[in-house]
Formats: sequence, structure tokens, C-alpha cells
Amino acid sequence: MPVLWLAVAPPASAESERHSDHEEHSSSEAHAGHEDHHHASSDHLRGLIEEISVTARKKSSAEAVQDVPVSVSAFSGDKVEAMFAVNLTDVGLHTPNANLAPMATARAVANFVIRGMGTVGQSIPSADPAVGVVMDGISYGTIYGVVTDLFDLEAIEVLRGPQGTLFGRNATAGVVSMRSTRPGEEFEGKLRATLGSHRNQGLAATFGGPLSDEWGAKLAVLYEGRDGYWKNRNLGGRQGSTRSLLVRPALTWRRDLFDAGLILEYGRMAGDGVGVRAFEYAGEPVLDPYASRDSVQHLKGDDDLEWINAVLEANLELWDGELTTVLGYRDLKQRFSADIAGYLENWAVFADGTRLDSDQISLEVRWGGNPIGGVSLTAGLYLFEQEYTYAERRILLAVTDRRGSSNLEHGTQGVFAQADFGLGDRLTLTLGGRYTWEDKDAEIGLIGDPGATGDCATRGPPFETGEPRLRDCRPVLVDGESWSNFTPRVGLAWDWSDDLLAFAGYSRGFRSGGYNVRFSDLSYVGSAPQSAPGPYDEEVVDAFEIGLKSTLLDGHARLNVSAFHNEYDDLQRTVFDQSGVQEILNAASATIRGLEVEGMLALAERWVFEASAGWLDASYDDFEAVTSTTGKSASSLGFAMAPEFTASLAATYDMHLPGGGALIWRLSWSYVSELWTDDRNTIEAEEYRLLDASVTFLDEPGRWKLALFGRNLTDEIYFHFGSAALQHRFFWLTPPRTWGVELTWEL
Repeated sequence: MPVLWLAVAPPASAESERHSDHEEHSSSEAHAGHEDHHHASSDHLRGLIEEISVTARKKSSAEAVQDVPVSVSAFSGDKVEAMFAVNLTDVGLHTPNANLAPMATARAVANFVIRGMGTVGQSIPSADPAVGVVMDGISYGTIYGVVTDLFDLEAIEVLRGPQGTLFGRNATAGVVSMRSTRPGEEFEGKLRATLGSHRNQGLAATFGGPLSDEWGAKLAVLYEGRDGYWKNRNLGGRQGSTRSLLVRPALTWRRDLFDAGLILEYGRMAGDGVGVRAFEYAGEPVLDPYASRDSVQHLKGDDDLEWINAVLEANLELWDGELTTVLGYRDLKQRFSADIAGYLENWAVFADGTRLDSDQISLEVRWGGNPIGGVSLTAGLYLFEQEYTYAERRILLAVTDRRGSSNLEHGTQGVFAQADFGLGDRLTLTLGGRYTWEDKDAEIGLIGDPGATGDCATRGPPFETGEPRLRDCRPVLVDGESWSNFTPRVGLAWDWSDDLLAFAGYSRGFRSGGYNVRFSDLSYVGSAPQSAPGPYDEEVVDAFEIGLKSTLLDGHARLNVSAFHNEYDDLQRTVFDQSGVQEILNAASATIRGLEVEGMLALAERWVFEASAGWLDASYDDFEAVTSTTGKSASSLGFAMAPEFTASLAATYDMHLPGGGALIWRLSWSYVSELWTDDRNTIEAEEYRLLDASVTFLDEPGRWKLALFGRNLTDEIYFHFGSAALQHRFFWLTPPRTWGVELTWEL
């Protein structure tokens, strides 16, 4: 039986384009396994089955994902489109032991968890992420503004496990790295229109190519809008409408041994506040969370997120390698209001005036190459500066309108190096390390400070409408703290053959210490303070991993397996009490172990099968902040947002049509086992299964594409996160069954 070509395709990234030898080698491998015919659907399937090149190790050229001794799930831009993925949450469903869910009082806030670890169950902007998110070389400095529309991407890489050597701080669980497309060597264009359920409307356009022998340019624009997913039974109408705009121009210049690229991005997402469904109040049930998605919130709320990214990347071939400089800037503003209790009026409301203003700038200079025979080296330095102001206005228990504002400045400097030493033809030793210095200066206000005056003073009902400026807020803590940390990496990789790679390694990661800018414990200004806004210390992880990557059946199947054991100390956790006070503490130590499997099989020139599975065993060694108040032992507590099992399956079928063209059928299924949504283990979300499907018609030249797609076809009611505070227990709502029609035209 003939077998579908499994392409080891030439990398699409700019790095690989600069290295023609690698391209020619990859192209010849691809041609060797490919029958000499072409069909309109070839490129579409190739986007699913190609071996993607990744930049996870920041070498001078991209590497094939099967050649990298790192646990990484890679998604090409074509595959992201074939999945009809909306945001990173959809990507996480097809990555073992990854939960890339949004959560919080505001839209697009990342509560990402990889291998059981993340910033879970809260939306404090000063709580540093455990999963680093990188876009075009910019490492996002806050969990806000992360879960936005996926568009115009060359690749997404999900690196699992600590990445402290090459990515630095705040990557104790892993890294999600995204790279937008660059102008190509030929003029290209694409137009896409989408119509769907909930009055979903979308328009996207991408045009780019060479301006001359040296200059290239590209412009990508996306607009998406839809009505709310949920009925608001209290206010009437729909809850959760959203509109988003993304504009991304890029300019490149190349001459001889030097090339540079400027990428700009403007984005805005606006709409209603978050949707929640209360299911218990004062110990009594009020709504069955799994009966419907209807909300009974008393405030629809609003949310307006706006950001600007700018990246200047320059590369110079130097000393048998490449010198790379990445200068990045990001400005983010978010204003939001929401009823998060979702049951009683004015019981727990983030009101007008709640906002985050954040600015960051970063510079990375690194060199990658082969200084001597048998040695590959990447070394560099990293500088990062960030400042943000967080102001909050919350209405609690229908009696107080509490306000506060905090400011934080953050600086980081780091030097790093990682080298691969060839020990013979098959064995490679990896040694790396990074030293990081960082400091934070904080002016922390108390939300509800009894000593505040003017706009910042606590008010009672009737509550004001409109946005107070909060200019009179005073700090109750002015403080600064510095930390330093060394994060090494040691690894061994053994090439059993050209198609089989085994690896083992140890690495260390750390998450920054800091301050709590959402501090609301009124006892702090009294005679017997119960908690403090900081500083809290760094979180540290020591991680051990073994893995196997294999290419089977003459290149028509892949199977990757990894096992890991992670030990965490000074684990950062956000602890809630019943009055709604959130405190960030170094509260625990823990051990997490697990297994991961990813596979792909191509058959009969028509079929592509994909599968992934993850198993997780996460346990606390101690957790005094919770065990002392709940009476539960540390070993009996489950990790928040860390399901024991995750799995996904997908099948794609290419049906050639007699009159020309093709139909591409795709069916995918994902599974997440039950999980605790909070550290106290008071709310458990049930397991869920999501079924997605699509059918796409491609014309024979491959320029027109018409697709019908559906997500969550069984209309499963499921939850990523829930919370318990102020006598309420509630879940954040998730999307229902959705469908759409998409028409695409390509030059």
C-alpha cells in the first residue's frame, strides 16, 4: 500500500533561509520520500505532516524538531490554521500536560500551566508567570494581554520543563514561543472572510514580498467580532461579546552578511466583562453549574485591552557563526469592570476605574556558532526593564466601594551560555548556565485604605458610576528588593541512528520574587497585621528528564516519549481567605512527575493521524498556609489546574475530487480529566471532552479554499477555573458549540 509523504520540509524561518546548506539537505530528504505528483491539497497536508524547524535552542540556524533533545511540541502556521485554533488555549489542548487556559477578572489573562506548574487561580498582574510567553523575541513581562487571537504565525513552540538557561527567569514550567511570518522572496497575498454562529464576523488580509533585491515588506490585518456566548438571565441579552483588531507590519533588509527586520504590532480587544456562573452561596446551592451556561450577573461590565509591540532584530554572520541582536518594546493598557460573584447585586464587583498600565523594554545580544570543531556554542546577555501601575476599584458585600493603586519598577540583567560538545559520532554533551540579577522597587497601596482621601477614599452606597482617577491613593509600603540566581543545565543526547534520538538532562529554573499590587488586607494598617504585600522570595525548581524521539516506517511515522521528575522549593502560591484577601506566599514545596507521548502516522497518501497523551502526579511535600486553616494534610491536596490526564486525537483525510480539487476532512478530540480549581481544593471541575471537525474544499490551483468548521460539537459544558470567596462559589464560563464558514483566497 502506498504511503503518504512525510515531509522533512525546508524550514520556513528566517534563520534557516540564511543557511542554504540546511535547506538543500532538507529539500532532498523531502523529495526522496515523495511520489512525483502534485495535487491542490498537497500544501495543505504538508502543513500537518512536515517536520517543523524550531528555534528553541537559539542557535544560529533553526533545527528540525526531531533533532532537538528537548521536549517541545511544535505547530506550524499551516497546522494552526488547519486546527481552526482561536488562541493558545486551543493549542494547549493538543499538547501533553499543558493547560493554556485564560482566567480572571479581565480578558486575555494567562493562567498557563505546563507539567502541573503555573500562575494559577488569580489575576494579580505582579504575580510573575511560571510559563514564559515569547512573541517575536519579546518575553512578556506580565500575565495580562496574552490570550489573544492567533494570526499570521510562522510557528508556535511549546517547550515543556524549565528553560532557565536560554530564556531566564519565569520559565520554571516551560515556554510558549510564537513567531510571526516574515516577507518572502516572492510577492504573496491572502484574503480570508469568516461568518459563523453568535454573529461571528471576521476579515483578515496579508500581503507581502520583495520591494527590491535588499528590501522586503509585509502587512497583516485581522478583525474579528462576535456576540456574547452566554445569556444573561438577570439583565437580558447576551454576555461576553467581543471585538478585536490586529495590525502587524514588517520590514526587512538584507545585504551580504547582514540582515535586519522591524516588526510592529498594534492590537485591541474590547467587549463585555467576563462571564461567570455562581453555583453556591452561604453553603446553599443556587444554580447547577452544568445545567446551562446562563449567567445571572448584575453587571455586564466592559473590558478594553490595547497593546503595541515593536521588535528590531539584526543578524550578522561573524566568526563562523551569527551575532543576533533583538531589541523589543511592549506597551499594554487594560481597563475593565466585571461582576465576578455572579449572583447577588454589588457583592463582588471590579468596578470602573480598575486598570493596568504596563511598559517594558528588553535587549538580547547573543552569538551562536561553532568556535572549534565539534563544539556548538550560544552565548549572550539580556537586559529587561518594566514599569507598571495597577489601580483597582472593587465593590464588596453591597456596602463598600474600596479603591487603591500600586506602582512597581522591575529591572533584570542576565548573562548566559550553552554549548554542545560532540563526544564521538553519536554522543553529545550539553553544558549551560545563566546568571541573573534582578531588582524590584514597589509602592504598594492598600485597596480600601482607611487613611486615603479624595478619589481614593472608601465609599459606601449608593455607588458612583464612571471611572475615578484614583490620583489621591497613597502607598502603605515603599520598598525594594534584589535577587540573584544561577540556573544551570546539563544534558546528554545519544543518536542511536539517524531516526532515533535518546536524551537525558538536569536543569534548574526560577520564578522572580516580588510584591502583591492587589493588596487588600485592612489589618496591615492596624495594630495586628495578618499579612503583608511582600516581598516574597524566588521559586526554584530542579528538574530531571529522559526522553526518546523516533522517526519510523521509513519516515512516515513519528513517536516521541518523555518522563520527568521536578522538585520545587519556595513554591509561590496565591492564598485566598473568605473575605477576598489575596496573599502571595512562598507557601510550599512539591514534587511533580509525569509521562508524555506524542505521535503521528501518515498512511495511504490520504490519511494523517495525530495523538498525544500526558500523565501527571503532582503532590505537595508541605503547604502550611493551607493545611493550617483547612486541616487537610499536604499530601492529600491536589494541585490547582493540573489534571492527572490529558489526551488528544486527530485524523485528517484528503479526498481528491474527480473534476479537480479536493476535500480535506479533519476530526479532532481532546480530553482533560477532573481538576481542582483552587489550592484549598474546595472546587473541583469535572472532566471534559471536546470534539472539533472541519471540511475544506480546495480548488485545483490551490488559490481558493472554502471551509466549514465546528468547535465543541457536542456542546459540552466545562470549566477551566472556579473560585470561592465572600460566601460565593462560582465558575468562569467557557465557549459553547460554535460553527463557521471561512472563505480564503491566495495569490
